[in-house]
Amino acid sequence: MKLIDCTPLYLPLLCKMLDYLPSPWVQCITCVEDGKAIAGALYDGYNTASVSAHIWIDDQCKPSKEWMAAIFDYPFNRLGVKKIVGQVNSKNIEAIKLDEHFGFVLEGRITDFFEDGDLLMYSMTIEQCRILNSPLWAPVMDRIRRVA
Repeated sequence: MKLIDCTPLYLPLLCKMLDYLPSPWVQCITCVEDGKAIAGALYDGYNTASVSAHIWIDDQCKPSKEWMAAIFDYPFNRLGVKKIVGQVNSKNIEAIKLDEHFGFVLEGRITDFFEDGDLLMYSMTIEQCRILNSPLWAPVMDRIRRVA
């Protein structure tokens, strides 16, 4: 059974998987299966208008639909941000595909930011979020809102 965990229990693992050094105010939403984290989203840099998101999914696993809905419900509907901002290495093709599948839009590029690629700056508004705006996802959104 896949569960959603919003405690900092899996924060060290998520930071390691994302190669990310968090601030003291970082929040996370983790999808857990049989006690093992299979996906996670870190939120940092919240300033009321926007928040930075860092998303990791184990390439051997598929997270629950409830987790996918929760990672967008939290920043847009709970925090009330206008934008979610994400940073991706231009060599990380899978992350680029995932971000664009969710509705993130490329806003900028910083060349030679990484040893092996450019930094791609993505953002998403609530209107661009394919999960929150799809009628196919409405039953999932109803389920997570009943639990929250």
